[in-house]
Amino acid sequence: MTDKKEDQNKLVEERRNKLTALRESGFNFPKSIAISSFSKDLNDEFEKSTKEELEKLNKEVAIAGRMMAKRVMGKSSFSKIKDGTGSIQIFLNSMNLSKELYDQFKTADVGDIFWVKGTLFRTKTDELTINIQEMELLTKSLRPLPEKYHGLTDTETRYRKRYLDLIMSEESRTVFEDRSKIITTIRSYLNQQDILEVETPMMHPIAGGAIARPFVTHHNTLDRDFYLRIAPELYLKRLVVGGMERVYEINRSFRNEGVSTLHNPEFTMLELYLAYASYE
Repeated sequence: MTDKKEDQNKLVEERRNKLTALRESGFNFPKSIAISSFSKDLNDEFEKSTKEELEKLNKEVAIAGRMMAKRVMGKSSFSKIKDGTGSIQIFLNSMNLSKELYDQFKTADVGDIFWVKGTLFRTKTDELTINIQEMELLTKSLRPLPEKYHGLTDTETRYRKRYLDLIMSEESRTVFEDRSKIITTIRSYLNQQDILEVETPMMHPIAGGAIARPFVTHHNTLDRDFYLRIAPELYLKRLVVGGMERVYEINRSFRNEGVSTLHNPEFTMLELYLAYASYE
């Protein structure tokens, strides 16, 4: 066992011990929490608000997110909370929290998920921050996150543990968000053109629609082999024959071929058919 692996196992064991101690103390994770804001909305809305304006406003907010950084300085602490939209700094003072809650935060680990509630203010470095009055631990992280400054650099790990990549990389998260917007835009445009979206079978009795090796599965009730679709072409054309003259499908297809950065055995494709039309 390498030293790095051994160190990681020790960290996991420490975190499991913390979770056990929480349970033995009678701590219960909340079933639900009330969120009033998201970090991006707060950063956008109060980007230009001065320290004096925020003090006068006394804006109370409640967010939930993963602790990505932590700095304890005696009776005061700072942390960075990251939710699904971005991140924001929080400030904790032992004078504003019970000893139990403040001690819980001090022993918390980067990666834990918290619900926090407090008022907005600006620090001496002019960073928008939440001054915490209430907080709750929502999830205990049992595995340490990759080191902050180097991030997740191993390509194999990024692909096999995509959830970890999404936690650490804003760029990867943006790819997911952009893909969703692209699919939504395509679907909206085709619907506006009165092209009907349909769903066709994913299991085919023959491997047709394209030239590629298929994935084979067995249907127990029918006692016969089927093929995961390599393209939706044949069933879409049957719909056209049946009188549905403008159809499309955004579908998952499967081709039992090689794997590379340009080719994946499971992928999304768009296929559409318009009767009486040409490419022009």
